[in-house]
Amino acid sequence: MLRQSNNIECKRRPASERGAAMVEFVIVLPILIVLIFGIVQASIGYNRLQALHAAAREGARVASVPGSTQGEVNSAVTNALVGVNFDSTPGAPTVSPGGCAGRFGETVTVTVSATYTVNIPLLLSRPVNMQGVGVFRCE
Repeated sequence: MLRQSNNIECKRRPASERGAAMVEFVIVLPILIVLIFGIVQASIGYNRLQALHAAAREGARVASVPGSTQGEVNSAVTNALVGVNFDSTPGAPTVSPGGCAGRFGETVTVTVSATYTVNIPLLLSRPVNMQGVGVFRCE
């Protein structure tokens, strides 16, 4: 029966190479941190943009019904944005053209705008204007 040796030789690095891994880590760490924060901020921004589009779609759904009022559209948009945090309160939605009365088969468009600040440590802090658009056919 053959017997194998499990001896593993440990080679020491020369004194000139000690600490090289630490220096490389210190150089790469800020880049990794900025990259991770950038990915997180982009994801949050995309989530908020999707929320604006969903709210505008809800407003357009309400506006597509004949006899709906601007107050009902505002209420639908506000209810759809519950729990979504923006830097400022989203502005009142705009309905164009101004409703569906007598416009069967045509479209109504609702637009909602808000501001979100992208914060990436060590790199930037910039407000971004976002806009959600919803289009429905008049009933």
